Amino acid sequence: MDKTRNISISLAVVIAVLAALLSGGAVYFWQQELLQSSLQVKIAEIEELNLEVTGLKAKIDELDNELQNLAPQTPTPASREKRVIIQEKADKILLALKNKDLAEVSKYVHPQKGLRFTPYTYINTAKDLVFPGADLPGLFSSSTAYNWGKYDGSGQPIQLTFSEYHAQFIYDKNFLAAPQIFFNQVFQRGNMINNITMAYPQGQVLEYHFPGFVQQYEGMDWESLKLVFEQAGTTWYLAGIIHEQWTI
Repeated sequence: MDKTRNISISLAVVIAVLAALLSGGAVYFWQQELLQSSLQVKIAEIEELNLEVTGLKAKIDELDNELQNLAPQTPTPASREKRVIIQEKADKILLALKNKDLAEVSKYVHPQKGLRFTPYTYINTAKDLVFPGADLPGLFSSSTAYNWGKYDGSGQPIQLTFSEYHAQFIYDKNFLAAPQIFFNQVFQRGNMINNITMAYPQGQVLEYHFPGFVQQYEGMDWESLKLVFEQAGTTWYLAGIIHEQWTI
């Protein structure tokens, strides 16, 4: 009887120990699961913070570039003289463009490279149209529709006569009255890549810029016309006309 009682007690103790172990194991695994879940949440939060930090670093770099562009630069006497020479030519070219006098413009066109026309900020050196100076005088009277590239947003071809292209992508604003004129300054104003220094590594650039026209658009209706000059011998010639505006 005592022996049976001892066995029962022993079994009860074993069962109690097993129950305690099982309960403890369940609690342990439950805690591990909670820790794993919490760890995954923390990892996700860290990854999100890393993305924010990367974005902030990119924004800081962008602002640094803008500050460098806006920083006042003290031109050397040589660069001042170069700007005077180039701007004098650029102003005459703008006046001729305003008056649709391509015979006058042709006098300034680069004799070897001709004149490249670019409708937006990005310069496609393989596809942008290039005309030799001798071909310019007859363009306004020509009924030929050329493919000047693609419209921003729609991607449709810019299929226009020169006269139509002039009205939309050259002298669509009175750039002679532009309030800001920049010489050899590169600005990244929109989402289209500004590759002017790659397309014209030796170029000298006069930019006639309107920062905006309608106040409610908060500067999104800005426009620029850039005249690019390259040297042949000791003379600076017009090599490119670039029209810039806000793009999608």
